[in-house]
Amino acid sequence: MIIEHRILKERGSIFLQKVKELKANGMKTEPAFAKLLGLKGNPYTELLKFEL
Repeated sequence: MIIEHRILKERGSIFLQKVKELKANGMKTEPAFAKLLGLKGNPYTELLKFEL
């Protein structure tokens, strides 16, 4: 969640709204972030790479 919070602060309210829209359509949080960020592979693993 810390990584997601940092990404939201960097990307802003439009990014947050897009995440909310994907979640409203049934997508889980991490896959929604990964889709919007263009990440490939396991969304959980790929988001952890943002911590580095």
